[in-house]
Amino acid sequence: MKTLEITAMTCFIAAGEAFLAAGFLLGRAPLSASASVFWGFTMLFLAAGLLLGGLDHGFFEPKGDTRGRMIMQKATWICTGIMTFFTLLTALYQFAPAGWRIPIQIIGLVQFLIFCFFAIRIHNYLVVIINYAPILLILLVLNIVGLPAGTGSWWFITGILISIIASIVQALGIDHFSPLDRNGLYHVVVMAAMVFLFAGGLGL
Repeated sequence: MKTLEITAMTCFIAAGEAFLAAGFLLGRAPLSASASVFWGFTMLFLAAGLLLGGLDHGFFEPKGDTRGRMIMQKATWICTGIMTFFTLLTALYQFAPAGWRIPIQIIGLVQFLIFCFFAIRIHNYLVVIINYAPILLILLVLNIVGLPAGTGSWWFITGILISIIASIVQALGIDHFSPLDRNGLYHVVVMAAMVFLFAGGLGL
């Protein structure tokens, strides 16, 4: 099989895992705004982004930089932006005082709209990284700080650290595991991270 086909397969498998996790988390979450609900939506849009990424790698990327591929990439990036917004809401409802919720939700929404503007206009994945990396690091720090109080989670800490390793592997362009390229390897490592992130979500 070609490298792009393998990458697409790893994307689809990771998407299936994320959809399954999202289903479990949302199925058991209360019907109100809460960290558990927002984390379920985080996993849902992670799954949607991975699914679109698999379609891109499998069907659009082999044809070159066509308009169709650009649309698919931008849609994938927007899903990542929505996922980032729900990650922020998860941290907000898990760690912040209730009085902070409305102002930070407004800030998060403005961040998302700014991200969408630049994601559509700039054809560079760095835009996605700049958007989600600070939120992921904030969630990591809050979980570490919250351990003594019981609000933090080793599951989340481990899952986030594995996710960071996956991003580093992708950014460094490590291609020593043929037929996995850097994107395929990223998906495989993210699959491991999702196990911990799902377990962390069960504890919210």
